[in-house]
Amino acid sequence: GINAEYGSISAAQELDDVLTQLVSCIFVDLMPGQYDPASYSLPQQPLHRCIFPQAAQYTSFQSVTNPYEADIDGITFLGTSGQNIRNIQQYTGHTDSSEIGEMTLRCRHIAPTCPDTLGCYPYVEEDPFILRDCPHVYFLGNQKRYSARMAEGDQGQKTLIVSVPKFSDSHQVVLVNLKDLSCFPVSVSTLISDGAAMEQTVAEEEEEEEDGEGDLPDVNITPDEDIDE
Repeated sequence: GINAEYGSISAAQELDDVLTQLVSCIFVDLMPGQYDPASYSLPQQPLHRCIFPQAAQYTSFQSVTNPYEADIDGITFLGTSGQNIRNIQQYTGHTDSSEIGEMTLRCRHIAPTCPDTLGCYPYVEEDPFILRDCPHVYFLGNQKRYSARMAEGDQGQKTLIVSVPKFSDSHQVVLVNLKDLSCFPVSVSTLISDGAAMEQTVAEEEEEEEDGEGDLPDVNITPDEDIDE
């Protein structure tokens, strides 16, 4: 209804604000996910730039497809928003996302369940999900937890397979070192939880002030050094 529509617009505006801060200092490639306002079938088309009127003004912002391939300083990144992995989990006994990612890498097909159980655009003459080159990094978005493994091919080629946890659940991002392909997750949950707690405390204080109920409670602010722990 109206509330759901307003919530979606508000969420897009907040995301635009966050992206604007990011693209002012770094390059950002934004991929659509399963529940985003983009095409449902794979490959998903880029989110329309009009959704992000502020961030779209920067040349460092790029709305891209899902799956997506990019070259960063000679390192090839290939990844999806996770639909291909979750679909395989639903119809097989495999649960390890990194293991499934390695299986799709070895069979040289990103989405082997398309179009049987996973929607995709009906290609006739070619299959865009066939892997013709081995990427250096193969990332799988929106997974339950972080994991990483190094897969090695028959000809000595190596690929780092990274399961990126769903941010709304884990509050984690994953950083990859381009020099040695080492990676590790970075948690920002402390910062987010503290911000949410402070907002709730402020709201409670405003209600008590309006009602005139006693003294205001103290606001506990977590020191900066605790965020790094």
